[in-house]
Amino acid sequence: MDYKSESKGSTSREANSLATKYEVLLLEQGAARPSPERMVLVFQVLDDLRSHLGIFCQVIGMVRDEMFDAVYSEQYTGSKSTKSSYIQRIPYFSLVKSVYDERHEVAEELREQLDVIKKRLFDKHKQYEDAQDTIAELKKEISGLKETIEELEQDLNRSHAAHHRLEQEMLEEKEKTVMTEHSLKCDITECKEDLRDAQTEISYLKTFKKGYDDLYEAFQYHPGSDQSSHGKWKEPVIATKRAHLISNIQSAMKIEGQILTVQNSIIEEFDKFMEDHKTELANRHYTENPNEPSYYRQEADVERADQELWTIQERFKKSIDDMNTELDLIRQHTVMLQEQLQHLEENKPEVRPSKTREEKAKASQAKEKVIENGRPNTRESVLSAGLEEKDPEDSMADPFIPQERVFSKYGAMMYTSSNNGKNWHEFQDAKYCPSCGEKTMLCPHKVGGQEQLVKLPINCTHIKIMRPKVRINQTLMESILHKPGTPESSIDLPPSRGSSASAATKKLRGMASIMGKIGAGTRAEILSNLSTTRTPVGGGSEAHMVHSMQRLWDDFKERTAIERSIPRQLSLNRTLSLIEQFYAFNIWQDETAHDEEGFYSVLDNLYYYMSERYMKEDVTYLATNDLLSAVVENSTGNKTIQVFGHILVGNLDGACFRYILLMSDFINLVDWKEVEDFRAFVEIVYPFLPEDDLETLQMGYTSFSENKISKNRVCEFLMYIILKYREPRFQDMENRLIQFSVKETGQMDEQEFNEAVENLVPVCNERSRKRLFWEAEAHGQMDAMQNVVPVMRLAQIASFLALLQIAPVIKESVADKVAKARAKAIAAGEKLPAKGGTTQGSTDANIMSWSGVRNLAVSVARRKQSRKRREQEDAEESELYSTY
Repeated sequence: MDYKSESKGSTSREANSLATKYEVLLLEQGAARPSPERMVLVFQVLDDLRSHLGIFCQVIGMVRDEMFDAVYSEQYTGSKSTKSSYIQRIPYFSLVKSVYDERHEVAEELREQLDVIKKRLFDKHKQYEDAQDTIAELKKEISGLKETIEELEQDLNRSHAAHHRLEQEMLEEKEKTVMTEHSLKCDITECKEDLRDAQTEISYLKTFKKGYDDLYEAFQYHPGSDQSSHGKWKEPVIATKRAHLISNIQSAMKIEGQILTVQNSIIEEFDKFMEDHKTELANRHYTENPNEPSYYRQEADVERADQELWTIQERFKKSIDDMNTELDLIRQHTVMLQEQLQHLEENKPEVRPSKTREEKAKASQAKEKVIENGRPNTRESVLSAGLEEKDPEDSMADPFIPQERVFSKYGAMMYTSSNNGKNWHEFQDAKYCPSCGEKTMLCPHKVGGQEQLVKLPINCTHIKIMRPKVRINQTLMESILHKPGTPESSIDLPPSRGSSASAATKKLRGMASIMGKIGAGTRAEILSNLSTTRTPVGGGSEAHMVHSMQRLWDDFKERTAIERSIPRQLSLNRTLSLIEQFYAFNIWQDETAHDEEGFYSVLDNLYYYMSERYMKEDVTYLATNDLLSAVVENSTGNKTIQVFGHILVGNLDGACFRYILLMSDFINLVDWKEVEDFRAFVEIVYPFLPEDDLETLQMGYTSFSENKISKNRVCEFLMYIILKYREPRFQDMENRLIQFSVKETGQMDEQEFNEAVENLVPVCNERSRKRLFWEAEAHGQMDAMQNVVPVMRLAQIASFLALLQIAPVIKESVADKVAKARAKAIAAGEKLPAKGGTTQGSTDANIMSWSGVRNLAVSVARRKQSRKRREQEDAEESELYSTY
């Protein structure tokens, strides 16, 4: 800025001095506050005065410059007004003032915002207080609702308990109703039979009534008739009581048959429930991972199913116990009647020989003479039928033998022991009872009065009470009750219960008493009394089928003396279902059973499984008899049952059914459409077969299936070639195993078999190999083999182990490879409908496979585990209650 030019302009005004001039100018600027205009004037004054300061001019100039730099900043401003236009530097105080003004503006804005925020905060605080009040009210309401929920849950629990109690009462009432209905039906049947018997007896007794009337009339006085003559004294003979005993035996056996029929109905009803239970378990796929959400829901379903099964099992055991009690009573009564009949026959007086023809003629002439002499011509009374003239030699014989022997079933003999049951001694008061025919301590013939005191010896530790033994001459009974031409004797007696048995048979029958304790012992204890030597039964349709189905019945007779008098016929589906459940039982045993429990044959395992299923010893043998009968009956029409039967008798090894189930898994994976699919399938499952053998196998299937294809037909063909012993893997494995048979040709022990399997099937399941070998060895003991197994059976085991090893690979590829082979054949034009190779069989039914059977085994094991856990909890709870 040019301050000199401005100074010159201002000097134009007239003034007396510069001091006055500048003083006036400064006063005109107003108050002494710094401003841009005032600073311009100040520096203008300094510029004007500098020239008048003389020697201080330079110093003042330097001061002026310093002050200028101190006052003005490096920022510029300007003006373009009409009065003056300029550009100048902005003083620092202006900048400071603008900064302060900006800060004041910002502070004012912040104050305004703070006021707004305070207002909002106040509003929010008020809302917060209102929300707290609302929350407190809601909490109070929630607590009230929780109390209501607890009350409702208590009411619901009480309702559930009442519902459960009512269901139990309803089940009990239903059971009582069924039993009452059954009892009433039996009573009606018995009443009808009694009515028929009464009518028959009435019609029979009418003749005696007529004879009695005639006899009474004959003893009446009639004038003009001769009453001096008296007929000969006659007596009844034992034949009347004999007929009565035989009739009672027939009635008792008829009642026994009715009870057995009812028992069959109970078993059938239990089997139907077991089938429904099995279907429910088979349709479920349970997870074994506890972390999955569905695990505990499945646990609840399993526990519910097991609760239902437990209820039915308890009802079944109670019903069977009631039936057994009735059967024991009626059989004991039958035996007592037979004993009386035997006693009657043994003490029957001799019958005089019949009169000759001449004697009969003389007697007739004597009667005619009596009539001619004036005696009334009255015919002989019908009452004399069955009577004989008294023989003077037998005048002292008592024809009416006392019937007190029937009370011997209420008698007992007592023994004491002073060394914990090691030795037994008879009571001193025991005496022979002629009515019971035994030495008894207690019986209805000895107890006189209301009580009887018995003195025990010193240090008595045990008392043994034994019933009188029944002694029946079986030969005599059969000769009496099975006389030809005697209608009243046409009944069948049960086998003698007093007949002796061999030591081996008694050892076998020892299993029967153990089966009743199935819940108290382990598997090894139950099967410990099984005999290991049995007589083989020869005769088979094929060269390798050396045993017939008769072997099943021989084994059954060795195990038990129970006979199936009224059999129960099983349907085909029921038989297959039982076989499937038995297979599931064996597969689970292969995976979980311990070696300490021992190894047993397939036939022994069948009896063990049936004992687990039916829980009662006698029912176990009866149901097994029914199953074996169904197997024998249906073996010719069903390949699955036929294979099962041959496994039981020992013609095939137990590994065969495992092998078939595993092959059925592969068959289920394939979508069977063309007959040529079988060729692709066998190429996958039998990769070791040459082309000629594959062609032969294909032709064999085509002939067997009549040029049709389905999974059932393929599975049946597999069982067909196994029964014919044409299965390729079995034959190949047998040829390879023979090379390792060193000690004895055609047989191998465990060491030889282990070495062979290690070479032929390097990566096999060691547990399965061991169990299958000893299972085969246990079955081989029926053929008097010890610690060795035929190579043919070992080939079946090794084949199963080899197939089990490659099963995952086959399952992954079999369906795709068969489909690709079919597509390739169609693309090549090898299969045309005109060739007749595309005929498909009827709709397939489900076939028994490894996956399905194992899923059933897992479900059953899950249910058993739930039962075991619940029993442990109940035991712990009862133990806890007992401590209090």
